Amino acid sequence: MIISVQTKAMIRRHATVEDFQNWESKAKSMTVAELMYAAKECREVASLWRGNDPMVEGFYDDQASTYGTVLRRRQLAAL
Repeated sequence: MIISVQTKAMIRRHATVEDFQNWESKAKSMTVAELMYAAKECREVASLWRGNDPMVEGFYDDQASTYGTVLRRRQLAAL
């Protein structure tokens, strides 16, 4: 029987400079497949919030954009 469940507090704020720096730093150690997956997941989460909470939607859109940008930089560097 489940006694308690720990959950993270919902992110209800705009992305900060520190968030972007953390995402960029994390992305450095991610594979191409991981970046693609993370960006896709963030876009899906953002779409779930669309029309309900623009702040949360924007936070996940920003995170997806950061991972997508790092992925694109890698693709261009490989040319």
